[in-house]
Amino acid sequence: MFMSPIAARANQKGSELVRMRGACVRVWLTLAARGCARALACVLCVSLGLGGCTRNSEPADLALWRLVDKGCNGVQPAQARPRADLACDTSRGYAVLKDRCGAAHFLLIPTARRAGIESPELQAPDEPNYFALAWEQRGRTLAAVPGDTDVGLAINSRYGRSQSQLHIHIDRLRPEVRAALRTLRLPLPVDTQLQLMGHRYRVDHLQTLADSPFALAARDWGARTLEERARLTLAVVSDGDGGFFLLSDRADAAALDRGHAEELLLPRSCS
Repeated sequence: MFMSPIAARANQKGSELVRMRGACVRVWLTLAARGCARALACVLCVSLGLGGCTRNSEPADLALWRLVDKGCNGVQPAQARPRADLACDTSRGYAVLKDRCGAAHFLLIPTARRAGIESPELQAPDEPNYFALAWEQRGRTLAAVPGDTDVGLAINSRYGRSQSQLHIHIDRLRPEVRAALRTLRLPLPVDTQLQLMGHRYRVDHLQTLADSPFALAARDWGARTLEERARLTLAVVSDGDGGFFLLSDRADAAALDRGHAEELLLPRSCS
């Protein structure tokens, strides 16, 4: 097909803009991940008493892994006192850590090395179902704040987290998030979405947590590669009738979205 010189130049310029936009997205996501890891890792280290924020130390973004590996997998001296804020269940492959930031904030963490939501092991059928395990542990949050029964679970994308060890946040749900979910009617239409905290979340309904939300979200978003899965962020909340809502989003530089589903939970402070 004939194309005039002017049209050809316009077409070439359009292709260059697409390539440049893709490059900018990748750079933004990389900087977001590095910035989040460097800035927020020190907050986590201080709040949990982990150390690892000083110069020439081990990587700060592995502070959470070092704590769990030493506290659950390591050989402890006979006189060593176990941490009161860490509960280990190595037979089922997880630990629960009380975060010092937030009266009712807990983290469920694998006792095996798992970098985060992108870890390929999460797609395997024999991997522990960490979201189901985290839901079992919601009683810790309920006990910490009696009378508030609205608990949510969340995991951030690679670009919205400070630690490179998978961890699921367990805390109370924001009231405005629950109010938005109450507007939904089952069965949900295909591709149901909600605008929450300035970001658009896909909402799916689950009867149970028997199937891993990690695998379900990767399938629904078509996230076949590690890099695609690294952009995902998930939250799980009760539907109030024995089932669950799975909320998912992905990091998007163009939308200034780091993929931070933890934003659906009540904000916490270290004061």
